[in-house]
Amino acid sequence: MEKDAEAFVDRAAAVLGVGIDPDLRPAVVANFAHFIALMERVEGFEPPESLDPPAVYRP
Repeated sequence: MEKDAEAFVDRAAAVLGVGIDPDLRPAVVANFAHFIALMERVEGFEPPESLDPPAVYRP
């Protein structure tokens, strides 16, 4: 996962045209690795069949 975060940070910085301070890069990569781990947990969540959908809110 760390390699995915490193690749993402490098590509995103290139696309956005921004530089990342070499001293701060490890922290940026670590944050994105954490975000990726959280995203994978959310994407992998399967709600139980017994879960009722919420009512539709209409103002």
